[in-house]
Amino acid sequence: MPNTNHNLLFKAIILALCVISFVHVFLFPLYDINAGRGTVRTYMDFEQSLCTNNIKKRRIWRLGRCPQYGIVTVMQGGRLGNQMWEYASVWALARRTGLEPYVPRCIRIKLDQIFEQLSVPMFDEIGQCQVEISNFVKSLEAWNYTNQSIILQKYSFQHELVLTWVQDIVQEFTIKRKLVEKSQQILHIAIKSSTAKNHTFVGVHVRRTDYIGYLMWKYNAKPADMRFYMSAMNFFERKYRNVVFIVVSDDPVWCWKKFGIKKNIYVTSKHHKNSPALDLAILASCNHSIYDYGTFGQWGAILAGGDTIFHKISHNTSGNFSPMLKNWHTI
Repeated sequence: MPNTNHNLLFKAIILALCVISFVHVFLFPLYDINAGRGTVRTYMDFEQSLCTNNIKKRRIWRLGRCPQYGIVTVMQGGRLGNQMWEYASVWALARRTGLEPYVPRCIRIKLDQIFEQLSVPMFDEIGQCQVEISNFVKSLEAWNYTNQSIILQKYSFQHELVLTWVQDIVQEFTIKRKLVEKSQQILHIAIKSSTAKNHTFVGVHVRRTDYIGYLMWKYNAKPADMRFYMSAMNFFERKYRNVVFIVVSDDPVWCWKKFGIKKNIYVTSKHHKNSPALDLAILASCNHSIYDYGTFGQWGAILAGGDTIFHKISHNTSGNFSPMLKNWHTI
C-alpha cells in the first residue's frame, strides 16, 4: 500500500511539472532580445530593450487594446538629430505599410520637450500585451506580411520614405511656441543695429568638436574649410537682398574668430550656450540654410525650408537625398 501511494505522488509531481512547462513554453514564451538586458515578455519589457539606458517601468492601470497586426518601432541611438530620424522613420514606415507605429519613451521624452503634439504613441498603450519577438524583422525589405513587425536598428535613416511626405513631417515636428518666440527674439537682436528692412535670414550650422575626428575615421575627410562657408554665403548674397547669417555651432568661439569680419553675421551662444532645442528652433526660424554635415543640420534645413547649401563629403551623405529636395545644392 505505501508503494502505491509513493507511485501516485510521483506521478502527481511529474504531471505538475509538465503543466508548468506547458504554461511557460506555450502560453508565456520567454525571449531575450538583447543579451544582458533581461527577459522580454511584454511590450513594457520590450520597450526597455530599445533604449540605451534603463527607463522606469510604468504601472499599467487598465488593460488596453493589443495590436491586431504587426507594429513598427525603432531602437534608440545618437542625439537629437539621429532620434528625429528614428522617429520620422517609424512614422513613415507605418504610413507605408499600414502597421501600427510605436516609439520608446526614451525617444519621445526628448522630442516632447521640443515639439507640440507628436502623433506616434509610446508603448504605454500596449504595455501589457505579449510580444512575439520571432515575428520581428529589421527592415522594410525583409517585411513580407501584415502580421510581421518591423524593428528598425538605431541610427535608422529612412530618408526616401520620410522625404516623400516632407511637408507632413515638417508639420509633425511643429516646434513649441516658447522656443519659437525665443528664437524670434534672437533674430531681432541680430538685426537691431541694421537700418534695412525685410531681411533674409540664413541659418548656418557649423559642426566641429567631436565631428572632426569622426570625419577622418568614417570618410577620411577633413572638416569644411572657410572656402565652403564663404562660397555658400556669397550664393545667398547674390540671390537675395539684406541677407543676415545666423550661425549656430558647437564651437561658437571658432565661428566668431573666423566669421567676425563680416558685418552681416550673428554668432549665437557667444556668451551663453543655447540648448539643442533652442538651436534647432533658431535654424528652423530662418528662411534658408547652410550646413556642413550631421543630422542636426539636416533637420534645421528641412524645417526651415527654402534654399539649402550643404557640404558634400561623400555619396553616402546628404547628396543621396538632395534630388528629392529640389532647392538643396552643394558647392
